[in-house]
Amino acid sequence: MSNKTEDLIERMTIDGQKRALVVMAHPDDNEFVCGGTVALLSSKGWSVHIIVTTSGNKGTQDPSVTPQQLAFVREQEQRHAAEILGAEEPTFMGFPDGYIENSNELRGLLVRQIRLHRPDLVITWDGFRSGFNHRDHRRTGRATYDAIYPAADDHLYYPVHKLENLSPHRPSVLLLAGTDNPDYLVDITPVMNIKVRSILAHESQMGGRTEAMVMERYRKRAVEERSDANVHNNQDNEVRYQESFRVIEFG
Repeated sequence: MSNKTEDLIERMTIDGQKRALVVMAHPDDNEFVCGGTVALLSSKGWSVHIIVTTSGNKGTQDPSVTPQQLAFVREQEQRHAAEILGAEEPTFMGFPDGYIENSNELRGLLVRQIRLHRPDLVITWDGFRSGFNHRDHRRTGRATYDAIYPAADDHLYYPVHKLENLSPHRPSVLLLAGTDNPDYLVDITPVMNIKVRSILAHESQMGGRTEAMVMERYRKRAVEERSDANVHNNQDNEVRYQESFRVIEFG
């Protein structure tokens, strides 16, 4: 596996490409799978906008909580998490949790966001991975992929956007998160504490876990991954934290 993602981000930063769009299915998806990368981008002066296709109105064991109440709480938690990461105010599309479809409606909404924010870099779920995967993750990832190509860069798709003076746009790079076939890594060690704090912003999902507990879980995982990689010759025993992606670069 290559470790060129940071080189890619650095090159894009130097070239003045400093706008990123993250498209996830649920509040907290961003923080778990790419929160460190978002924090790293923010630290380099990038403008990062997070889109959540659902409001996360599922996912509680409390029988007294309604979907509307949970959606309100989780949207507030996502706003707090985005602030911790240095990202902009999130956009919530409000589709029901568990019912995402890769539809013309969703693709049109995503095309509009791409044309509005004009990102150089997009991060979303890998909707093509094999094995177990949440249907909302799959369909959000595929809808984002389809919105980028061919729709967002073709003025004949969703021409109503012309009424808002939104012109076609294609990002330079797409990062697919949660992939089972990663080819790029981001070293998030310098911002790992920020990632953990952003995860803990989702109090409704974290069940009273502390920063120390979450950090220890990630530390153990990083140690196991280092061992699995059979790293023998590296004298640096410091634990490194990484986020992995599959990269698609557009011409």
